[in-house]
Amino acid sequence: MTLDPDELVTLTDHGSMKLRAAVLRAMMLLPKERKRTTIVREGDPAILYFEQIKDLAARWNEPPID
Repeated sequence: MTLDPDELVTLTDHGSMKLRAAVLRAMMLLPKERKRTTIVREGDPAILYFEQIKDLAARWNEPPID
């Protein structure tokens, strides 16, 4: 799944922001809140659940492979 970190999305209960900011904010939430967090976007998949958000955070945090 290739997603644009600058895509405008909605983080549930937190409003509209760029995808990278939504992922970072979701990862900072308390564990109970994190589990019910979703990101809503225009593309496919339209809804990113926490497991997908966590995978994105890990992928974007890895150093690029040369």
